[in-house]
Amino acid sequence: MQNSEKENSESTLKKNIVRVFAYLFCAFLIWFGFDILTSSPITLKDKLRGIGMIVAACVYLISDIRILIKKNKRPNS
Repeated sequence: MQNSEKENSESTLKKNIVRVFAYLFCAFLIWFGFDILTSSPITLKDKLRGIGMIVAACVYLISDIRILIKKNKRPNS
């Protein structure tokens, strides 16, 4: 294995580990957002906070998945 290939696989491993933790964090934000929305006494501020958490997590997930799909469609050179 050459140096550049080894560095590339290490960076890919690091990116994948970061991605797993980011996905878990997004799942937590989505769950917490729904939890805020379903709690009994809810104010407008709580609704906005819950919706904002869900939207932020979904935007990250969708954009990251789109980037992954575009990378995989590119022909390997």
